[in-house]
This record gives sequence, C-alpha cells and structure tokens, in this order.
Amino acid sequence: MTTYDVELKNIIKEFTSGGSTVRAVDDVSVQIEDGEFFALLGPSGCGKTTTLRMIAGFEPPTSGNVLIRGTAMENIPAYHRPVNTVFQDYALFPHMTVLQNIMFGLQMEGVGKKDATKRAEEALEMVRLPDVSKRKPNQLSGGQQQRIALARALVKRPAVLLLDEPLGALDLKLRKNMQYELKEMQRNIGITFIYVTHDQEEAITMADRIAVMSDGKMLQVGTPKDIYEHPNTHFVADFIGETNFIPATLESLIGNGYGKVRLSDNTVIDAELSEALQKSSGDVTVAIRPERVGISTNIIDADRTEMTVLNGELVESQYIGTDTRYTVRIADDVDLVVRVQNVDYKSSLNVETGQVIKVFWHNSSTTVLDR
Repeated sequence: MTTYDVELKNIIKEFTSGGSTVRAVDDVSVQIEDGEFFALLGPSGCGKTTTLRMIAGFEPPTSGNVLIRGTAMENIPAYHRPVNTVFQDYALFPHMTVLQNIMFGLQMEGVGKKDATKRAEEALEMVRLPDVSKRKPNQLSGGQQQRIALARALVKRPAVLLLDEPLGALDLKLRKNMQYELKEMQRNIGITFIYVTHDQEEAITMADRIAVMSDGKMLQVGTPKDIYEHPNTHFVADFIGETNFIPATLESLIGNGYGKVRLSDNTVIDAELSEALQKSSGDVTVAIRPERVGISTNIIDADRTEMTVLNGELVESQYIGTDTRYTVRIADDVDLVVRVQNVDYKSSLNVETGQVIKVFWHNSSTTVLDR
C-alpha cells in the first residue's frame, strides 16, 4: 500500500456565521508524494489557505480525513504534527537576534542550548545566510527575512513544509529571484513543500504539480505543462495564462477521440475532444493560446483537417518589447488575441487598424471545452 506524505480524503470545511453556512472546502481529495513541490493555486476565497490550515492542524475539517505519512491527524494538535508553516508575515521576533529567532522553537521543545545552536547554524547555512546570525530582523532585507523564516521552519526538521503566500510581501523583482532560490532550496533539502499562491506564473515556475481551486473545489490537478496545455474547464484555461475563447458547436464525432467542431464564423475543424465531450454534442467553446496563433497578410493554403485559417479585421496592435500583441476580430463580439515574438526587428507585420488579415493555428493546439 502506497503511503503519501500528505493525503486528503473527501475533506469538507464549513463555516457558520449569522445563521448561514458557507462551504469553504468542498469534498477535496488529493495525494501528495514524498519530496514533491505541490502548489495550491486559485483566486482569493477559493479555499486554498483553508486547505493548508487543515493540514497544519489550525482548522479541523467538518468531515473527511487528513493523513500525514499514513497517520490520521484527526486527534493530533498542530504542535504535534510533523509539519511547519511559513506565512506571508514572517512573524520574526524583533527583539531577538536571527540565531535566537531560529533557536526559539527548538528551545520551547526542550532541546538543549548547545544542540539548538548547532542546528540553527546549520539551518542558516541551508538558506545561505551564515553571516547574519547576530543581526536583528530589522537589519535584514525583505528577501533575507523570508529566508530566516524558512530557516526557523526547517530547523525543526518537519516532514512537510507548508508555505502560505510567503513571497507576497516582496517587490516583483525580488519575488522572481526568490522563486528560483526557493525551488532550488526545496530540491536540495528534499522535503515536501505545499505552497499556497494566487499567482499562476509563480505556481508554474516552481511547482512539480498544481491543484487549481475555485469555490472550494479542486478543479484540476496536474503538472504545470498538463494544466497549461490541457485545461479541463473554462475556469482553468482562463486562470492559467492568457486564452482565447471561441463559441462553437460540436456537430459530430469522427472517432479516435476527435469530433467536427463548427466555429462561430461557420468554419468547421477537426479537433481532439475531452473524454466527457466524446459522449455528447451541442454548444462548446474552443480555447486557443495567443502564442499558438499565427498572423499573415498572405493567402494561406492549408489542409483544414490539420490547420484552421480564418479571416479577420485588425482591431489593435501593441508593441510590448519581446512580443507584438495583435487583436483581431473574427466575428461579431469575438476578438482573437495573437502574440508574435519579436525575434528580430522585422518580426512585426506592417499592418494597419481595419485591415483584413489571416489568422491561423494548428488544430492540435486547440482545446475543446464544455460551454
């Protein structure tokens, strides 16, 4: 029998206030492997922090089970669970030195001063800040404080480290630097990280797997590539990266998981279908990423079973350095965003607003979603 570092079984969490009940986490089940960097991703209020707090023991589930390394946590308080938590507010004691901050939790558990000092110094080495042990927190940068908070959590040698938006207080440039540092640190240490964030780029950059949450439910769990390339709902496709959505109709099934799909301009394409759509027909949505769409002023001769080619009117073009972003109207109330990488100074097309142009993409780049 497989033992996971963390396993959630049919977790439900409800809060009651003013006579009404709100379900914050709705029947969530997931298994997290040993040494995995696992991200809980979603907008504010989706249930990701509540899920993390139930793993930590700060909130009891209304029903369902939390297991850590195969042991049910139902009657085990937070301070006896083999986990530790890093919050967005690092909560370092301002009157203590860095070393004293890191040692504090160990000393509260009765670890002797000599051993606690040794382990705290090892933790400082782990986060690559061995020379700041005598400083106070207010003498450190935001990135350094974040690493001290990590050291304080890691010094207790938890089986699982829980991180609740730990980079949220940092400026953009420092946050991006810390994303790579944190991922490298997790890889070197080898323990399981469960990371809460609302930033989809952060989750894609750092996580081995992502759980996308909305309204208390886990809509999809998978690798960053799986979720980006094969979203299973409109919400996931829209939340992870930028996506074009084209109203369409599934007209017929043609076997091998494919169907004939009619777009809003009456173009019919052959597209791969999800398992659920292989048993139905009717209104659907075609999703296509902007970077998978090409743009041209020339006639394009293409096999329609493999390539989609549409006429459109250029509404807007924006030069944004690495890319040029075009907005093309392909039907009433349907605009398509196209992103073309500026590989050289000739990359941008010489086109004007109102000009009729072609947009095209390979049908394998489309995702057909239930509308």
